[in-house]
Amino acid sequence: MKDSKKLNKIIEGIVSSYESKVKVVTSLMRQVNQKIKDHHTEQELMVNKLRDLLAKNEFLRKKDFDTMMAGIRDQQRTREKEVSLIVEDFCKEEEEIVTKLKEIIAVKSPSILEDFKVLKIKMLSRPKKREKRISQILKDFHRDQEELNTALRMLLEKGTSVRIKDIKAMVKAFRIEHENRGFEIDNILEEFERVKDEIDNQWQMVMATVK
Repeated sequence: MKDSKKLNKIIEGIVSSYESKVKVVTSLMRQVNQKIKDHHTEQELMVNKLRDLLAKNEFLRKKDFDTMMAGIRDQQRTREKEVSLIVEDFCKEEEEIVTKLKEIIAVKSPSILEDFKVLKIKMLSRPKKREKRISQILKDFHRDQEELNTALRMLLEKGTSVRIKDIKAMVKAFRIEHENRGFEIDNILEEFERVKDEIDNQWQMVMATVK
């Protein structure tokens, strides 16, 4: 091996670059989880106001209102949990890789290159479809949340004129209409892919120095 100290320094730089980007990505992804919680709180407040309005306007029992809304609300709550788990799993996986990389550096084992070869496969060669899948899930969920929030706000704006038929129309529309909307997570994951490509190039240069 040529100049092991120099090689270790180069590898430390690669790991540091990867760690920095992982911190940014995981922070942004966890912000997505917080947005999900914020949407949930906002929706619950609007639903409760609608329930009270209809109880006054048309003497609709709160139990009957909850039954009408059950399908949408159950679907949203289930997907909220799924999205939160997906985001957290993504963050934990990236953080675990950084931890393993730093452990390899700390040990300064003679087999450091072999150890890195094994971890490199996991770190850089994972299918990009995973990131694309996460992106699509988040976009779809964000779209549905925005549609529901918009519909609830429009009904609340009716005030004392809101009627049961309006709720039924909203429930039906929510089930059959899906407007495509973008979400910032696309840019986050695309940038992460660029960073991984850059690190892969740096890794190839390191390997070239030890041949």
